[in-house]
Amino acid sequence: MRAAVMSAILLMLMSGLGPAMVASAQAAPTDAIYINEILVSPNNENYGGTDWNGDGSMGTYSDQFLELHNPTSSAIDLGGWWLDDIADGGSPACSIGWGTVLEAGAYVVFYRSWTGIEFDFWDGDTIRLIDGSGIEISSVSYEGEDSDWDIPYGYDSSGNWAKLSDGSPTPGVANDQEWGGANHLQGNCYPPQDHVHNGEYVLEGRVVTMISENDVIDDGRVLVRDGMIEAVWSASESAPATAAGVMSIPTSGTIYPGFIDPHNHAKYNLIPLWDHGTNGWDNRYQWQSYSGYSDAKDIGCSLYDSEAMRFAELRAIVGGNTALQGSSTSSTDTFETMLARNIELYNFGKDYIHTKVTELESDYSGQHIKDGNSSGELDAWFLHLAEGVDESSRAEFDILVANDLLVGEVVIVHGTGLTQTELSALGDVGGSLAWSPTSNLLLYGDTTDIATAKAEGVNIMIGPDWAPSGSKSSMHELKTADWWDDNVLGGVFTDYELVQAITTNIVDA
Repeated sequence: MRAAVMSAILLMLMSGLGPAMVASAQAAPTDAIYINEILVSPNNENYGGTDWNGDGSMGTYSDQFLELHNPTSSAIDLGGWWLDDIADGGSPACSIGWGTVLEAGAYVVFYRSWTGIEFDFWDGDTIRLIDGSGIEISSVSYEGEDSDWDIPYGYDSSGNWAKLSDGSPTPGVANDQEWGGANHLQGNCYPPQDHVHNGEYVLEGRVVTMISENDVIDDGRVLVRDGMIEAVWSASESAPATAAGVMSIPTSGTIYPGFIDPHNHAKYNLIPLWDHGTNGWDNRYQWQSYSGYSDAKDIGCSLYDSEAMRFAELRAIVGGNTALQGSSTSSTDTFETMLARNIELYNFGKDYIHTKVTELESDYSGQHIKDGNSSGELDAWFLHLAEGVDESSRAEFDILVANDLLVGEVVIVHGTGLTQTELSALGDVGGSLAWSPTSNLLLYGDTTDIATAKAEGVNIMIGPDWAPSGSKSSMHELKTADWWDDNVLGGVFTDYELVQAITTNIVDA
């Protein structure tokens, strides 16, 4: 049965981390501007945090900072210089605002709320200052999983770069002085705006709002300004005043909300569909260790090249996806433009989203998930779990519960091995499940008990997974989901509910 299902799905488809870094030990220069202090892990309000930049918000997304010091006897114009993290990876560089002059002996602090630069706790990072000619002026590094809450890195009393474990952050003043408060000199730095959609227009067409099953406007109008939907109305109604004089575009088509892909591994989408020639496996660790898997990934080019992501984004857009999960987290600052929103990354503003693809270890604490849940900052946690059909796959859910990580923000990706007991618990906390039936069937010969998931109140999403065993886009994955629903489940889902699983359900997670 397993082999027959795999063959059927395969026929349907065919037809239709970097090296660890050590804290740099260089001495502080005396003849050039340099990075004097950084804060990787600022505490939030719930844990006695400090609003270091005085913007009313505390925590990682606002208060990570780097501080520059000018030890020379002359003022230095920093306008047009660049701040960046690790080369060929991490966040995009940002350009220091014109007119930013750092006087002799002075300090200026750049906060993440302005720079958009994320200091990577998990893998470590290198923070760099680059002048307008592209020459690196200063750089400092720290190890992965090394930083402590509200403990900065900086130059110590001996002039060496170190973790200042005996001190506290001192943005705006020397590292051995008392902090003077948030009224210190703060710099502006502007990340690339390649994601900004400038201009305005009105789209004309049949508008499916997805507010309810019957909320369809046959003569609809959609006002878009600077990439954001500002108004939706019927041609039989009075247009909003803000639409006066705006160019209209007759589409002669049906307009849906942009589809959102909640499960992908985009950098692998250059790889063709994997005809592995087996009867499948019981869990993901089996096929990952299968020799043919390595051969399938070897396609003669680097999957980490920025062009691989460009291709993945283009394919997503062609399939109707305007946003996707699971983008590459390396070489992101080599992208010249962004075609699709990458929900874990910087463009369109990063959501507070975490992802864990690797095995959920029995001693995994997930403190960042607990902190985000308790503070209300966590938007989603995409967790690959129970990817298989055996008991070991199901038992991964027991680890999630035992470690107090079953939170409402969790999105369990796959969940193939879960039974009614686990799905009920997931539904009770308001959790979500990203269903990828194509990939499940091709790898395991079965898929998630999605009918029970629905019955237990789990928020259901549909995602295509990756190219080697998944489908091309959310629209393509709907074909498999609809086929499974009609031919195996007997019509548990309406068409509207299936479309919700690639639009509004993902927003609701």
